[in-house]
Amino acid sequence: MSMENDFSVSDELEDYSRDALESVALDFLRKVVLASPRDKGTFQANWVVGINSIDSGVYPQRTNANNAINRGGAVIKKLTYSPNMTINVSNNLPYARRLNNGYSKQSPKFFVEIAARNAGVNLKDGDL
Repeated sequence: MSMENDFSVSDELEDYSRDALESVALDFLRKVVLASPRDKGTFQANWVVGINSIDSGVYPQRTNANNAINRGGAVIKKLTYSPNMTINVSNNLPYARRLNNGYSKQSPKFFVEIAARNAGVNLKDGDL
């Protein structure tokens, strides 16, 4: 008796991996945007997402944090999964590193790393 197998373990693992990666990336994006210090909203709104490359854009006209989450989320949700892919979440404003190093009293020092750890992002060598 031969059983047909409509179920592929490989496909299921790929679906699971994609869903897990998407979930972690979306969670990190939300956490880092909301943890970011806010004055006029420009810094929070300049978080961008790139798949397998870094979005190097700077958008000084953007001021809405929710739009940053929605834009980045749309990029993440349409990704085509591959085992070696990288999701890059970045903020390219010239003062981003200074804010993460504790310049603003609105957010703790290393708020980016804290958001990453809270989202379950694997920090390669402790660096983002």
